[in-house]
Amino acid sequence: MAADIPKKKLNNGNEIPQIGYGTFGGADAPDLVYKAVKVALDCGYRHFDTAYLYQTEESLGKAIRESNVPREEVFVTTKLWGTFRKPEHVRPAFERSLKDLQFEYIDMYMLHWPMAWEFHGYEHDKLQVKDENGDLKVLDIPLIDTWREMEKLVKDGLVRNIGVSNCTIPMLEELLEKAEIPPCMNQIEIHPSLPQEEMLKWANEHNIALTAYSPLGNPGFSWFASTGHSKTLEEPAVLKAAEKYGKTPVQVLINWGVARGYCVIPKSVTPERIKANIEYFKMDPEDVEEITKIGRTSPVRTCDPVLMFGPSNDVFGEHKKKD
Repeated sequence: MAADIPKKKLNNGNEIPQIGYGTFGGADAPDLVYKAVKVALDCGYRHFDTAYLYQTEESLGKAIRESNVPREEVFVTTKLWGTFRKPEHVRPAFERSLKDLQFEYIDMYMLHWPMAWEFHGYEHDKLQVKDENGDLKVLDIPLIDTWREMEKLVKDGLVRNIGVSNCTIPMLEELLEKAEIPPCMNQIEIHPSLPQEEMLKWANEHNIALTAYSPLGNPGFSWFASTGHSKTLEEPAVLKAAEKYGKTPVQVLINWGVARGYCVIPKSVTPERIKANIEYFKMDPEDVEEITKIGRTSPVRTCDPVLMFGPSNDVFGEHKKKD
């Protein structure tokens, strides 16, 4: 059991293990995720991340319910998709997630992306209906309007923590000004090629925790490979640290994130890797700094909303900068 995994205290006093298990998938993933989560629970994972979009909520919930681990010992995050951003869609979408998980409550409910898109239905094949230009058009729905409905879920005892994902500092500043319940988490892409130092500093100053998705830099992601950018697992600083600590490059990147003070949610369906990914060890500050330097001058984002959803989704302004 991995009982020594550090926990991050949230701004409401609740705690979340810093190393979690990600269940990103699709129509072909549920059975793999079900089996993998069983392995993860046996290895000591107590933090699991899913989303309505992933189609893995049912598998995750089933594996947890069938385990000998008490529900209150497991921290489960799921997310509200952007087509459900209108206030009237928030609770029905949440109730679908709760039904799929078959839980009485959810530990963390997040906005999956800050963008709001046209609603076409709750079925999974209607979540990314693009126009003739291959674009998911962004609707003008204020973030706070959706957030108010999420706050109600907390007040009704259905959700214990609420957060956001893929939000920028200006978005978070505006939300903090208007929210009754402040967001306790922002889940964003973080890896050595995108160290997110400005966001990390701001989040620490405003007591908002971070969770890193794609913590290995999506080494198998075709678009990332096509950029010619070196894989983070092959970076000299990562290999040097792996040799120093007697760990794998993957273990180094996971613990690099933990050392920087945020949660990390690697994913794998291979039992040996699932077990290895939760192995925690302390890294020296100088090694953390050397790895952080990798993306300091030329950061690379692998989950680019413009490439995934279309031109109107340039929430980070990175494509506008290039024009």
